[in-house]
Amino acid sequence: MNKLYDVFEEITPDRFESIQAELIDRKENVVVETNQKRNYKRYALALVMIASVIVVAVMLQKPAKVIAVVGIDVNPSIELSINQKNKIEQVTAKNEDAKKIIGDMDLKGSQIDVGINALIGAMLKEGYIDELKNSLLISVTGDNQEENEKLRKQLSLNVDEFLKASHIDGSVVSQTIDQQDDIIKLAKQYNISVGKAEIIQQLIVKNSLYTFDGLKDLSVNELNILLQNNHVDHVNVTGQASVSDYIGQEKAKKIAFDDAKVSKPTMKKIQLDYDDGQMIYEVEFTQDGIEYEYDIQAKTGKILKKEMEGKKKITSSSTSQNQTSMITKDQAKKIAMNHAGVKSIQNYQIKEDIDNGQKEYDIEFLSGNYQYEYTIRVKDGRILENEKKNVGTVKITAEQAKQKALDHANISKADAKKLEAELEKKYYEVSFTVGEYEYEYHIDALNGKVLHHEKEKED
Repeated sequence: MNKLYDVFEEITPDRFESIQAELIDRKENVVVETNQKRNYKRYALALVMIASVIVVAVMLQKPAKVIAVVGIDVNPSIELSINQKNKIEQVTAKNEDAKKIIGDMDLKGSQIDVGINALIGAMLKEGYIDELKNSLLISVTGDNQEENEKLRKQLSLNVDEFLKASHIDGSVVSQTIDQQDDIIKLAKQYNISVGKAEIIQQLIVKNSLYTFDGLKDLSVNELNILLQNNHVDHVNVTGQASVSDYIGQEKAKKIAFDDAKVSKPTMKKIQLDYDDGQMIYEVEFTQDGIEYEYDIQAKTGKILKKEMEGKKKITSSSTSQNQTSMITKDQAKKIAMNHAGVKSIQNYQIKEDIDNGQKEYDIEFLSGNYQYEYTIRVKDGRILENEKKNVGTVKITAEQAKQKALDHANISKADAKKLEAELEKKYYEVSFTVGEYEYEYHIDALNGKVLHHEKEKED
């Protein structure tokens, strides 16, 4: 303190005597108030001391360090940056719904569990969480995985209890995430949270038919349904995702049974899934040796796709064919087109086959965004199997897709064996073998781009 006083004396010199002499020379009345002068110096000294304490305090204060980011996703997507005391340092809205939920709430400095409860309460109030969409995603991202896991468990438990107290039978999806550049990049590219990007990436790993573009707009409740159906690892789920917004399994089965005109089918599978931008029921069953597969729109019950595959054994007497009654390829084509109700087609293919001693025509063609497949009995033109599926816009042919794959593999057509191209959803699946290696390609049906390729040694 003495040193501080000496510094103050040095920067504020005492000129009282010299000023007094100067005033006398001017022959003016001088009123000297020494106490005021001394009080002034003490006041100034106090100000300097207070300022010094403030400066030192500011210099010594360390900014709070962000150790983790907690993501909350329903449809509103919010990220909360927290410090080592689990207090919120920053709140980030990832979409417009999140901005609406945050509103004028000031959560900085709040404990993370208090902040999350406040946000979930607002989501409940605004109708983002209810019995129809009861799922919520909690993601913890940070460097300390052990601490992240502890926080994930605690927050998951707190949220589950909060929802139950709010009379919501909720389902909490929770995960810890390594700070990976590829996930962060995907999140920025699709303008979604890191947590949602990680969930989608895990689903794609489990099911190669899924795409990021296809899943990015799904709700957390829909993603939760897919998570439970695909048994994704490293993701924790409590409760069951709500399916109250859909027609239900029993109604989906009835729609399929009625359409197939079956009375006592044997069920093989019924499951909620996602395809072509919508949730569907996949229904599979058999009766009288025939296998049936249906895709039923989950919300409306509309039949989107159906397949029938005959498995009946043909007796020897039925294998004898009257050559004069056999239909031609042109007649088979006409039968298929009439059944499909189309007048113009493309990518038309027809080949003869024999199944259980019976000659058949296998026919494939495109019309609009749909691919049609038919198996027609040569003997009398009876349709044994048929399939119609939405494949999106197709601009290249199967032969062009094959050539794209061969060019990418730097293989000549003459060297490729078992070269085949099957049109799937928006892409061709091209396969062929060369020597002891098997190649598989996915070729974009719109532009011929190579979407996926594998090369494996045959067993």
